[in-house]
Amino acid sequence: MTKRVILLEEGTAEMKGLMGSKGADLAELIHAGWSVPAGFVVTTECCREFCTRLGHLSGEGEEEIINAIRHLEQQTGKFFGHSENPLLLAVRTDQDRASATATQSLLNVGLNDVTVEGLARQTGDRLYALQCYLDYLEEYGQLVYAIPSEFFTKISSHVKGRDETELELTITEFKYLIEGEGRNPFPQDVQIQFKEAVRAVYHSQRIKASRSQDEIMRKSYYISSEQSAPVLIQTMMHGKCGESSGTGTIYTCNPLTGEKGITGQYVPTGNASQTDHSLERLRNDEPELYTSLLEIGSQLETHKGEVQEITFVIESGALYVVQTQPARLSSTATLRSTVDFVHEGLLTKEDALLRIEPAHITEVLKQHYTDSNSEASNGHLPIQIQPVTNDECPAYNNSDSLLSADLQLLLNWADEVKELKVLANIDHPLDARTSRLLGAEGIGLCRTENMLLSPARLPFVQKMILADSESERRRGLERLLPMQQSDFEQIFEAMDGYPVTIRLLDSPLHELLPDLGVLEKRREWLQAEEWQEKKDHQIELEELERVIRRVSELHEHNPTLGQQACRLSTVFPEIVDMQLEAIFRAAVKGIRQGWWVRPEIMIPQIGHVHELQVMRDLVDHVADQVLGEEKRHCHYRVGAMIEAPRAALTATHIARQADFFSFGTDELTEMTFGYSRHEAEKRLLLLQRDTDSRTVTNNPFHVLDIEGVGQLIEMAVVQGRIRKPNLKTGICGENVIDLESITFCHRIGLDYVSCLPEQIPYARIAAAQAAIKGEREGADTQNTDISTIA
Repeated sequence: MTKRVILLEEGTAEMKGLMGSKGADLAELIHAGWSVPAGFVVTTECCREFCTRLGHLSGEGEEEIINAIRHLEQQTGKFFGHSENPLLLAVRTDQDRASATATQSLLNVGLNDVTVEGLARQTGDRLYALQCYLDYLEEYGQLVYAIPSEFFTKISSHVKGRDETELELTITEFKYLIEGEGRNPFPQDVQIQFKEAVRAVYHSQRIKASRSQDEIMRKSYYISSEQSAPVLIQTMMHGKCGESSGTGTIYTCNPLTGEKGITGQYVPTGNASQTDHSLERLRNDEPELYTSLLEIGSQLETHKGEVQEITFVIESGALYVVQTQPARLSSTATLRSTVDFVHEGLLTKEDALLRIEPAHITEVLKQHYTDSNSEASNGHLPIQIQPVTNDECPAYNNSDSLLSADLQLLLNWADEVKELKVLANIDHPLDARTSRLLGAEGIGLCRTENMLLSPARLPFVQKMILADSESERRRGLERLLPMQQSDFEQIFEAMDGYPVTIRLLDSPLHELLPDLGVLEKRREWLQAEEWQEKKDHQIELEELERVIRRVSELHEHNPTLGQQACRLSTVFPEIVDMQLEAIFRAAVKGIRQGWWVRPEIMIPQIGHVHELQVMRDLVDHVADQVLGEEKRHCHYRVGAMIEAPRAALTATHIARQADFFSFGTDELTEMTFGYSRHEAEKRLLLLQRDTDSRTVTNNPFHVLDIEGVGQLIEMAVVQGRIRKPNLKTGICGENVIDLESITFCHRIGLDYVSCLPEQIPYARIAAAQAAIKGEREGADTQNTDISTIA
């Protein structure tokens, strides 16, 4: 027999799947002896049936709900729709507010032009009853008829006072608004109100939520029907009956800081307009009730291992718990309370790590950075901070840490269980120092082109490329060599003992050249000058003509697929020679300084094994020339950046010449999908904004396309390790720092993921989460197999 309606007193903690978390929690409180407003749960199955029958329930479902409401009438002595002694209901989604996409509720269901007078008699406060009716009309119009809140605000903003006459007038205007915009009058029939409320609250869990552009790009709009929660129905308690009455909300720890101890507010009857709504009033006036609240909070927190938000009502000196749910906490409070629960034995370290989300890390880092710099900056831009990494770097443990103590402890726990190493993508030596201090275990991608193309260096690069002879190009490179060498020296120093993967120049040729249009405009201006002025500019004009001619010679009709990466070295081999010489010169200096230098030279955009073989021979040749006797102390590696699908498909052959594979997922995604990243992001953004389809996929440039690109990566890893079982593999794309992508990397056995410096802390957490989930899923599978065999 299908159970459509469950009375709270009939429920148990084990019925969470049927009743929802809030309903099961309230049932548990009832069994523990605490007072809870009478209520029942309409199960998800019943709600779904209700919403697919055009508002009509089956006979059995209708009867169960009618019987449940009658049960509430018997328990309270009030009657649904009664003019003298009305029963009013709170209709809420059972989905936790902390996790719901769009949580909605309707309070005081059953209020109409008649029952509002009954509420006034019950509470002895007609002004309060009218305000409840007004609020209910606004909530009902928004949720049931989707009328924008601004429409109601525009009406109520004209109300100067809050006397009965003003409220009655506003109520009438709200009803006109509902009838006009909703094309139906506000129902005075309380049974219709109830049905509409249940359907609207259930549907509200799947309504579009307001999203940022980043969220639109990453996720679909909807919660699926499988994730929808039951609807919780409870009798309304206003905390207005008797002298010892009131309403309040408590948190079992401070929701902003995470500091232990009960916090919240309490509003006694008749004191809603006063500013002092602290719990101190309740503790002084009703110490026994205050103690009961403490006990309830402690009991729930201990049982759940989560900070609780508890809404309560006091009626004539009796305490009722209206609802409990996990509290919505700041990121700082989330981390602090999670660590506290581990210390108290309420959570394991693994369960604590599984609770951490990217936003927690980002917000805590930002806040801690701001707090650390508030005094030093004196209102100006914050100074550079040296953050703490972990216990392996005690030298960096200083008061200017960017990592709070709680975050640091969680990261240490993550490092204990994760299997994937977390490396950094960098553009500057300063990035290397920051990354190491944030816990990076090496550099997974050093973008040398970003170093060379800085405003201070680009003119030298362009002069070298536009030179007419090899000798002129080498003279230009002589200016760049010490700059690159200095970069690598600083990086090796920051990463002493950790691998540094240096990608050779990977910029398309057209990005290295001056803008042809700008050059031609300059030529036109010079040619238009008077003869005497032109004479002065003759030398410049001749040089400009030479540059234009050279740029035209190097122009490519399809630069995206033109000379870049390893192919660029065939046109300008001197650039690669310079970079390799800078790397190995820096290595020699580092070795002599006592550093453990571990360069890993990455050849970008390999398409054929022969390309890698040629480049490897060149690396070995330069290393022999520069390292000399220090070669025995410099165990460098040469690897391939797998960005082209062909490289992934021929991984077995490429592995012959590679010490490691690094998958550049940004470019691999572009080539696999066959479209430009920037154009695709615009198209996907528009598609996801303009469609209601639940099948819209994630943006593959933000979340790794496991089905397509991931299949290429996994195949390349397997094939490469057939040739070389100990082949080092990793990913250095910035679209893999989400839990799903990192879990995939963990599952296929990659050695590392490499990300932006600011992503490192969360990547460490996510790598631990992937390991924990993988171990537990494996254990579950093993247990299932054993039970099946038994």
